[in-house]
Amino acid sequence: MTPWAEAAIAKYGWIAVGLTFGLAAKYALLIKKGIRIKPVLFLADLLLLPMVALIAYWIVNQAGVHGEAAALLTAAATVGADRVVKLYTDRFLRQVDAVLMESVVQRKAALREEVQTELSAERTLQDIAVGRRPIGGE
Repeated sequence: MTPWAEAAIAKYGWIAVGLTFGLAAKYALLIKKGIRIKPVLFLADLLLLPMVALIAYWIVNQAGVHGEAAALLTAAATVGADRVVKLYTDRFLRQVDAVLMESVVQRKAALREEVQTELSAERTLQDIAVGRRPIGGE
């Protein structure tokens, strides 16, 4: 085995073990609850697995654990991945909503200003036409 492969296994091997056992535990819990496992559900979990791996890697590094403890934390993150992904998704959507609302408020203010300017110009033209205001504004 190459030194690169050995280093990768040493660094990420326990995380891979945790992902595998965590995914198995998640499906065991779903089966225990009586939920039918559909291929679409399994495919969705496989697509989420890289994100879960990144989150688990971050948790393991922050906790400063190695070996079996890293596998245990990774498995826990995998079992609770739906909640973690939902948490991050909700947080992201709240930030997007806040930015959109700010943009909407700014655009509404700009539109109000533009409409007010146009109405003021129309009043000025009407006043000039009626004779209430001189043409040069003097």
